[in-house]
Amino acid sequence: MGVVTGGSCGEGSAETLPTRLPGAPAGTLPAAGCGRPVRRRAPCPPPWKDPVLPTLRRLRAVPWTGPAAGPCKGPAPYSGGRDPPLCTAVRGRSVRLDGLAGGRVGVWGHGREGRAAVRAALVAGAAGVVVVDAVPPTDLPEGVQAGPDVAALAGCDVVFRSPGISPYREDARALAARTCLTSGTGVALAEFAARGVPTLCVTGTKGKSTTSALAAAVLVAAGRPAVHAGNIGTPLLDVLLDGHVTEGGAPGGTSLVVEVSSYQAAAVEGWSGWGAVTSLAPEHLDWHGDVATYYRDKLHVFAGCGPGSVVVGAQARPVAERHLDPAVLVDPADVVPEARLAGFRPERLAGVHNVANVHVALAACVRMGVDLDRSGDAVRAAVAGFRALPHRLSPVATRNGVTFVDDALSTTPVSVLAALDAFAGQQVTLIAGGQDRGLDYTDLARAVVARGGTVQAVTIPDTGARLAAGIRAAAAAAGVDAPVTETASLAEAVGEALRTARPGGLVLLSPGAPSYNRFRNYEELARTYEHILVDAGAQRV
Repeated sequence: MGVVTGGSCGEGSAETLPTRLPGAPAGTLPAAGCGRPVRRRAPCPPPWKDPVLPTLRRLRAVPWTGPAAGPCKGPAPYSGGRDPPLCTAVRGRSVRLDGLAGGRVGVWGHGREGRAAVRAALVAGAAGVVVVDAVPPTDLPEGVQAGPDVAALAGCDVVFRSPGISPYREDARALAARTCLTSGTGVALAEFAARGVPTLCVTGTKGKSTTSALAAAVLVAAGRPAVHAGNIGTPLLDVLLDGHVTEGGAPGGTSLVVEVSSYQAAAVEGWSGWGAVTSLAPEHLDWHGDVATYYRDKLHVFAGCGPGSVVVGAQARPVAERHLDPAVLVDPADVVPEARLAGFRPERLAGVHNVANVHVALAACVRMGVDLDRSGDAVRAAVAGFRALPHRLSPVATRNGVTFVDDALSTTPVSVLAALDAFAGQQVTLIAGGQDRGLDYTDLARAVVARGGTVQAVTIPDTGARLAAGIRAAAAAAGVDAPVTETASLAEAVGEALRTARPGGLVLLSPGAPSYNRFRNYEELARTYEHILVDAGAQRV
């Protein structure tokens, strides 16, 4: 099946997957066991032919370790680091593309990353490719099969798991016990690292899109070609296959700036490069299971990074120090002092949080080699002219002196608070609500009431009911009227905002929750919001 490198059995190690026993299912190993070289912190799965090991032990905190150049012999106490890493049954392994040649490759999920994985498998010369998706795909390339369910992937040598599929699901755990699970992001990062491409991975609960885009703009302004990809839009495998990134050591070589979600970060193994963390707050608990696991998964992409390579914003620092070696972490103020930051103003970005995003982006680029003394004027111009990305505090329409703002990408209470801070002192009609994932809206409710009548909330299902109840409770405690109206739909909420907003004020769509309960994604939510406004006579801006 080829060579697997940089995986959870040891950073930089190389292992050859054992040949399948005659008549045995995929993933079955000889009786001698795993035989993989492992390092001290690296978890290694038990022999794949042995399903006896209890699921909890296989999937949780007891890694399988062995001598530096010897095979796994059995479980051993965790021997280093702050958080025990998960076993390979949950983590992915980073597979090199040339290792797919002649093998049978599975793709679980047929979204953007899944399609890129199919393409990569075909380019690499896989002997067979099977795709499984909740909605059976009908537009597969010739020679690619559609599997009826996840059981169709059990016979594959390698399976690309799409980010939206949690590895903590029972079917994912069962599949991981039988075959090799990997991810498109992990595979692409390993390929770029092997080519010497300078790579910056940016993550954070909020701010990662803006910060990664800012970092790419700063690199370009400093004369260093850069490609911005990842969670923000273009899958890394497509960037790799399209040849947009040149060899890192070549003259004019391209740098890569990658936005990494927690779903993607959890599956990256053995990568080492530059990193940046914007902010950390509870999010995606339905996928990760709990807050601690969310933080661990989100920061896992940096587990292999060296000293001084990951810039961490002040808000995220306490959590990052619990999950990563503090020697790896860098304070942006130690790279770009506050006094110097004042010269780099994001004139087109609203909010104090975006000043922090600029700081993290600048510091990360300096760590990558940007010289602000030499390129300062060009970088200042790039930061000053940087426009808000779509669906991030973006004005989209006006009507009767009221500005309508699209912040549809706001999916947590913390991000709504940041949005309100960006418009402090203005009259704001806040439209909030979406899919309920159990997040706490108490602080947001109190903040709405504490703004002394400058914020009027209009809520939509499902979280709208909890937010409205919290606002009423906070208002009762303060002895004031509750500034909230509950509605049953986005159209009704926009109608209420159109009736009540006054000239000079603004209407802010900042859901504080995902939109999957009513819309396919935040982009469809934003389009619907804008269409409702235009139909009501608003003018696009």
